[in-house]
Amino acid sequence: MRIIESKANPIIKRALKALSQPAEAGLILIEGHKLLKEAISSGAKPQMVFVEHPDSLNDMPELESVCFQVSRGLLREISSVQNPAEIIAFLTPQPAPDLDKAIKKAAKILLLDRLQDPGNIGTIIRTGEAMGIDLLIMLKGCCSIFNHKIARAAMGSNFRLPICHDADFSSVSELLQKYQTAMICADMEGKPVADFQFPLRAALVLGQEGKGLDQKILNECNSRLAIPMQGRVESLNVATSAAICLYEWARSRPAGLS
Repeated sequence: MRIIESKANPIIKRALKALSQPAEAGLILIEGHKLLKEAISSGAKPQMVFVEHPDSLNDMPELESVCFQVSRGLLREISSVQNPAEIIAFLTPQPAPDLDKAIKKAAKILLLDRLQDPGNIGTIIRTGEAMGIDLLIMLKGCCSIFNHKIARAAMGSNFRLPICHDADFSSVSELLQKYQTAMICADMEGKPVADFQFPLRAALVLGQEGKGLDQKILNECNSRLAIPMQGRVESLNVATSAAICLYEWARSRPAGLS
């Protein structure tokens, strides 16, 4: 295992750039053994792995060729948190699935429109996997899928759930029509989600925090669903709204089944 002692080392510089510009670097930051194992098992390729103590690599000896031993101070420099995990890695994720093939195969799709908060996106990804979503699509304008906060909030779901990112809405819309997939959106003016009977193939669309869905997308939706609320609350956090809608979808009996 190679030892790095200086922040000026090219490897550390590369890690710092990947930390600050993950999309440009094409790398995802993973911190901790559990998430790292999830990422590798999904097909992600480790490019740089950093540990303070060699023992941190005992259960993953196959990573030794890309692993570097650094001081606690350097580990903190390349971490996204003040108290870094024992192991930090930068990985090239598995390529996104082909959009056409992914939509054709999926019966339950979650579509995100211009969501910017990576924590919300990661939480939605994790909830989506838990509630049986087959595919998640992030339209252009969403936060970068390479953002480390998405990986942290998703807790490994971002490696297990098929995700198409930076997708064009026109292309997605054409494919949804091609494969007879209804487009349903969360909207305050819609019908109560608990009373809705989801079709066999559907894509649930969630809009940008604060501003909601683009009008073009609203116009193409087959149905609009609302979450009835009490008190003086006007709206819910998008991740909370997603969880409620996905739960109702998971427990409902799709239209067309007897």
